[in-house]
Amino acid sequence: MRKVLIQIRRGAESNIGTLAVGELGYCEDTKKLYIGTATGNALLVAAQSTGDMLKSIYDTNNNGKVDSAETADSVPWTGISTKPTTFAPSTHKSTHAVGGTDVLTPTDIGAMPKGPITWDQLKGV
Repeated sequence: MRKVLIQIRRGAESNIGTLAVGELGYCEDTKKLYIGTATGNALLVAAQSTGDMLKSIYDTNNNGKVDSAETADSVPWTGISTKPTTFAPSTHKSTHAVGGTDVLTPTDIGAMPKGPITWDQLKGV
């Protein structure tokens, strides 16, 4: 049986410095664990983040959107599984906003008629 000692750089977060690729660094003051990458230290876990999402992990480009949600936004329609094969047309008047001929009427938008209003009209009967 071969015994191997794995050492992890440790100390205050301000003193950890840039880790070598694959090297681990544990911050004794903040309880964070980093790993060295080709582009610098990457945060692996932070003790105070139990149950919380860290922006530094889940929003790596700092644009306010979780990285995996950005990936989902860019999936091509052909890559969506279990989608319906056909879509029923809606019965709304869709062209009135772009100069179409299906003009909205007061009834279409729920407007009340002019003149006296009956109790049934108020109740929506």
